[in-house]
Amino acid sequence: MEASWNGRKAYCYRCGHLWIVRTDRQPKLCPRCRSSRYDVPLKREHTCIFCGNVWEMKDADDRCPVCGKGIYDTFDPLKHHCNQCDHVWSARSGEAPVRCPVCNSSKWNSPKIPQFVCKRCGHVWGSDKGIPGRCPKCQSLKWNENAFKLQCRKCGYKWISNNTESSDRVKICPSCKSKKWNEPPNMISCSKCGSVFIPKTTGKICPRCSRRSGRSETKDHECGFCGTVWMAVGQGPHICPKCGLMSPSEESDGSNVQIILWKEESMKLTYLFKDGTGCVYLWKGGIPLTAMYVEEFLRRTETTLKSLVSRSGNPEYDWFWKGVAERMYEHRDEYRSNIPYFMKRLGLNEDNAEILALHFIGMGPEAISLRFDRPIDKIRKAFDEIMESYTDNGIVVNDSIFTDDPIALYDDGL
Repeated sequence: MEASWNGRKAYCYRCGHLWIVRTDRQPKLCPRCRSSRYDVPLKREHTCIFCGNVWEMKDADDRCPVCGKGIYDTFDPLKHHCNQCDHVWSARSGEAPVRCPVCNSSKWNSPKIPQFVCKRCGHVWGSDKGIPGRCPKCQSLKWNENAFKLQCRKCGYKWISNNTESSDRVKICPSCKSKKWNEPPNMISCSKCGSVFIPKTTGKICPRCSRRSGRSETKDHECGFCGTVWMAVGQGPHICPKCGLMSPSEESDGSNVQIILWKEESMKLTYLFKDGTGCVYLWKGGIPLTAMYVEEFLRRTETTLKSLVSRSGNPEYDWFWKGVAERMYEHRDEYRSNIPYFMKRLGLNEDNAEILALHFIGMGPEAISLRFDRPIDKIRKAFDEIMESYTDNGIVVNDSIFTDDPIALYDDGL
């Protein structure tokens, strides 16, 4: 007969939660992050909260080689943690509390209530009464059926398609009526003056220096993303020796676009379109400070992608780019407000939560690698750990859900 687990201490390697088991059987899930692999050790560095020493912890019984203290030494039997709202408080007696003093839940010590997401409006809520019949916010009965978030790459219009099979069946944009709504525009980088332009049907002549594209020559090549300059031969594509991104050829098909929009002393703005996603980056020196999805950028500046390209590097629009840089610099640290949420919702450590918060505003792995001055393989490993946390928490990563601010749609206390 197996020994009872009642009264024993348990530790989750995924989110770091430490608790006392109140049942005879071993828990199946961590009550905080709901991971079923909570008892499987992770091979990663652990920082001792007593002396600050960093070492690779093998299991929860492992002790710090410097001060000799371990995970279980941090446990306080009078402290309690609510698994529903993450509130931590100290009890006046050794008896288990009846309710959480913050959210008033009587299930404070039970596994976190299952959460659901509406695939129509993006609302997220918790319910322990089985599969809901409708979304409590938009009242849709089809809240759990697939829907596609679409955006026209010509005019920027957003809409939701009710076609649950494929977004490829959408023929035209309902706003501008373009049949090429999902095709990025062709862009050409002039090898003489460096400007980027969208060619007209009449020819591929640079509108600034009047040079016709197609000539191959040896010249200093500047990465349109990080700004590194090196000697390059021909039209490309070339691989940047610093950030590792492949620069587009002189005649790009629109699938890989890198543009230096504006530069002034150590500050600059760049545009990167890669893997179907476009972002505007603000840099200081060689460090990316913040980013903004191009759809949000066009909406806030009331511009179009065509005007963004035409204004790049143009002294006449220096006032425009300065204003953009000032606003982005002023709000450069707002991404940090999402770090505590990601730590609680996914059980991430603070480092991975910051990486996800940066990615949430548009930063890709290459930019995050430059920001933290870490090898790109370390950043990709962090992304693998983040995706594993998504899986352990039963979250399906679905970019087709239409919402401009997904975190704001979560119910309070979840």
